[in-house]
Amino acid sequence: MPKHIRTHTGERPYECKICLKKFSDRSSWTRHVRVKHSRRPFQCLECGKAFTQKANLQRHMRIHTGELPFPCKVCNKRFRQQSNLTQHQRTHGHSKPFLCNYCGKGFRFKGDMLRHTRIHTGERPFKCNICQKSFRQSSHLNHHKITHLRGRKYICKLCGYCTANKGHMECHKVKHTGERPFQCSMCGKRFSQGSHMRAHHVKHTGERPFPCTVCGKRFSQKSSLNFHMRSIHFYGKYVCLLCSYSTPKASHMRAHHVKHTGERPFQCSVCGKNFSQKSNLNFHVRNIHLNSKKYICKHCPYSSVRLDNMKRHQLKHTGERPYGCSICGKRFGYKSNLNQHCAIHTGERPYGCPICGKRFAYKSNLNQHRAIVHFGYTKF
Repeated sequence: MPKHIRTHTGERPYECKICLKKFSDRSSWTRHVRVKHSRRPFQCLECGKAFTQKANLQRHMRIHTGELPFPCKVCNKRFRQQSNLTQHQRTHGHSKPFLCNYCGKGFRFKGDMLRHTRIHTGERPFKCNICQKSFRQSSHLNHHKITHLRGRKYICKLCGYCTANKGHMECHKVKHTGERPFQCSMCGKRFSQGSHMRAHHVKHTGERPFPCTVCGKRFSQKSSLNFHMRSIHFYGKYVCLLCSYSTPKASHMRAHHVKHTGERPFQCSVCGKNFSQKSNLNFHVRNIHLNSKKYICKHCPYSSVRLDNMKRHQLKHTGERPYGCSICGKRFGYKSNLNQHCAIHTGERPYGCPICGKRFAYKSNLNQHRAIVHFGYTKF
């Protein structure tokens, strides 16, 4: 019961003495210490290979004993692991149930389909822990790691990370100790590496030193630029022949194309004004011609049935920014913009993904994450 109650209270009484991470129950704490910080306690007596869990050692021992406890009921072939049997059983059928969402190619195994999909998405989930280079497949990463073996001098005793550079090893060790020697001078947040602190600092200064070479948009971090290049310019299903714009949706491409042609096929039946998109026409009719508008702007044709909408609209003309950040003093015209900005200082991430639980500071980032990661869109 006490363990269950902690799921409501958020209490985490068990703290790791090495990295200071906290846990709600003792079993999670024990597993964390054994996997992350301790040596591997379960050792094979035949070859000396060690494991963090006893079950992994037992599976490994079948290599030496020759035990094959999982038989195929069709051809009687036997396998060391259940997962190997499951994969084998699909070879008796000729169907390819796993289809690529991008090109329609079929695969017998889901793993093969997921590996193939990375050709379209550009995803590189396997990262080298020495030089941070990323790869599409784990086999490519393992082959790459061989290039680091020559000349390595420093080896981490806790995880096996190796490097020929002493400074790199010192930076790596703080992942285990939890030390955060680099502090932001503006908000006091601490970081384990100077590069992380510098990347954080541009959130305060507003500096955007990384420009997109295609559209000119600028970014505060190189990782954000790379994400923009992948999702906006390179991996859309439909590519504009007149510029670098791409999108997975044909309707988006049609709407974009009128920017080049100048076509305005949607005409207002009241005043005759033409628009490139139907949504723009609908917006025009609602805001200009409907008789229900109670408040009319003195500076432009905008009108609204609500006073608060009119007050917000007036800020566009006056330039007034009534909402100020109490931490850095930056001012905003809309309270919603101030609330989003404050997340930079507080680190708050109020928007959680209902599928994987990842949290975001902005709702727009959550929507983009869901579209790209979970629903397969290459641009959102």
